[in-house]
Amino acid sequence: MEIKNLVEYQKVDSKLFQLEKQLTQSANKQKCAQLSAIAKESQQKSEKLESQASQIAKEIQNLFAVADQNKLKIKEILGKDLEKLSAEELDSALSLKEKLMQNLVVLDKKATKLAEMANAVLAEFNKTKVAYKNAGEKFKQFKEAYDKEVEDASPKINELKKELAVIEKNIDKNLLEEYAKRRRDRIFPVLVPLNNRCCGGCHMEVPASSVSKLEREGILVCENCRRIIFKI
Repeated sequence: MEIKNLVEYQKVDSKLFQLEKQLTQSANKQKCAQLSAIAKESQQKSEKLESQASQIAKEIQNLFAVADQNKLKIKEILGKDLEKLSAEELDSALSLKEKLMQNLVVLDKKATKLAEMANAVLAEFNKTKVAYKNAGEKFKQFKEAYDKEVEDASPKINELKKELAVIEKNIDKNLLEEYAKRRRDRIFPVLVPLNNRCCGGCHMEVPASSVSKLEREGILVCENCRRIIFKI
């Protein structure tokens, strides 16, 4: 009687399992997961780009500070009365001035390169921002469609759960728990018949000693796939 009730239980549960499977494998749900991943990736990328932009801005600011110092030194040199300097001091002042001018050229090139990098980062940031926005808008559409699928399936799911609740009253709690464990592990069908001394689930041959146990106890757990075998 226990096995007969459990077989009937599984017949109803198989309908519930299929409905749940359809919802799990729903194209709308999968699309939501993909768009959610895109949005998350875009957000992380935006944060990284913001950090890069901040670092570039600091580097540019430092370059400007160094350039200002060089310009100030050049101004000081040009402000000196060169006629009062000795030949050695004049050579030293002009040499320093030339070096500072070269430094300004190098700093200008670095600043230009950093500005180009900043523009590239900004363009990528804007692109990422658009991707995030688009993913969010599309996610909303697919989420609404998936929620509609769940809403449409809910009456049938609730009906099947009520049927299961009635049947399970006539099944041993321990046996029902063994069934539930496998169901949670996505092993389905849980209950399978013995077919020509083979498991009806994985088709592995059942040893003679296990067949004898099955005949005595009415059920047997398959050593290979963990399904519960019963004899018709």
